Amino acid sequence: MKYILSFLILVTLLGGVSLARADEAALAQTVSAGQTAVYQIEIHNETAVTHDYALSLTGLPDGLTTTFTQGGPLVNQITVAANEYGLVTIRVDVGMETAVAHYTAHFTAVRDDGDSLTLPVTLNVENTYAVKIVSQNQNVSALSGQSFTFDATAANSGAAAVTNLVLTAGVPAKWIVQTDPVSIPTLEPGAEAAFHVTVQVPSSQTSTDQEIKLALTSDQTTSPDSALMVRVQKSPMFLYVATAVMGLAIVGAFITFRRKGRR
Repeated sequence: MKYILSFLILVTLLGGVSLARADEAALAQTVSAGQTAVYQIEIHNETAVTHDYALSLTGLPDGLTTTFTQGGPLVNQITVAANEYGLVTIRVDVGMETAVAHYTAHFTAVRDDGDSLTLPVTLNVENTYAVKIVSQNQNVSALSGQSFTFDATAANSGAAAVTNLVLTAGVPAKWIVQTDPVSIPTLEPGAEAAFHVTVQVPSSQTSTDQEIKLALTSDQTTSPDSALMVRVQKSPMFLYVATAVMGLAIVGAFITFRRKGRR
């Protein structure tokens, strides 16, 4: 995917001793790592003779590949007839390993008689793939032996679609997590999607405050962790059963004592 931002810059190169002049406009573009920045510039020759113009773009870090074309083969200079203009396309290939940053470069066109023009060119590199949890419960209460539910909303904050997006939860052993949907096949840039989560707490779980780490994972990237605090309490049923067992034990002990007392 390529984002094209075209600036048509009027470059006036006068004959004689006149210096090169241009509009004081900077070319700027924002792309993601793995994409290509494309700029277009018009170079006008307002002299009475044909001129050649040598092209260069300097100041970008190593690993960024720059090429010039005129709608066909690669070129490093162009020829502009008298009182005509030449359209130049600059392509900057931004590798996936390029650091997220703001870069400043300089485009230079040097005429064959020595006159030259230099224009600032800016390139902003942003994250290609990025996902995050933008909405979720912060605290929930649960009973041992029962399940609890919560919702979490995922957002694609990057510049490209992510695939096979799932929500993971770091729960203790014997806890069972189910999400609906299980996974999201594709989430486009700027889009959001909701996960409905059900967690089964085992009956053996003691009362505790348990922190659960939530995260989004996809084929391309993983989100930062997000915390969910779960307060677990013993189920009332456990108290009923425990009370019943204690009652039976007391009754059994009483009956045994009575029988032995009669002997």
